[in-house]
Amino acid sequence: MNRLAALHGERGDENLTAAYAFSALLFIAWAVFQAVAVFLGSNVALEAARDGVNAARLPPVDTAAAETRARDYTSRVTLGWLTNVAARASSDGRNVTVTVSADAASFVPFLRFPVSQTASAPIEQLTS
Repeated sequence: MNRLAALHGERGDENLTAAYAFSALLFIAWAVFQAVAVFLGSNVALEAARDGVNAARLPPVDTAAAETRARDYTSRVTLGWLTNVAARASSDGRNVTVTVSADAASFVPFLRFPVSQTASAPIEQLTS
């Protein structure tokens, strides 16, 4: 009888511990997947900026073409998981700079993970 009374007070502790452990495990898995999505989005934004810079390096410098090329790269590569993509290109006469900003995929509704990358390169000087 004493043994049953001692066990009666611990009823359900294992279930509660398992619920906490699995909740923590799911949260860690979500955090890892979200970090991967942000890291991948950042890398795609950088490659899009580099692609835009390469499009505008030859004279005459066309910043509109650089912006279009960067946006096209992100839409072609990401298939929509990188949203709100904005590309800005500028030139100071010696260098071309392209900045690509976007929101990485989020696994939580209404939560944004913005990424932004910039690439810059000198304008090619053609000599004859």
